[in-house]
Amino acid sequence: MRITASEAREKYLRQSEKVVLLDVRTPGENRQLRLKGSQNVDFYNGFDRQLEKLEKGKIYLVFCASGGRSQAATALMRQKGYEAYNVGGIGELIQAGFEYERG
Repeated sequence: MRITASEAREKYLRQSEKVVLLDVRTPGENRQLRLKGSQNVDFYNGFDRQLEKLEKGKIYLVFCASGGRSQAATALMRQKGYEAYNVGGIGELIQAGFEYERG
């Protein structure tokens, strides 16, 4: 399920205690630019195994560089019973007002 970056920001602000910002980019991409408070789970490196460590009672706002990996990750997560939303690329989230860090 796809929601806009603005909708993601509203959900994050309303339910911050339940929401997890899930970055499915590589660790290298994450080190260069990341959203403050986000969790990094590399889609290309054992994503299925790493999913088992995520709490099912949370709401996951899933993002990547441009939206492709986050779309695939969200679909897989929803199949496994997670409440997950594809929120697209990190640039869209930064434009919507999410705080970020570089390097």
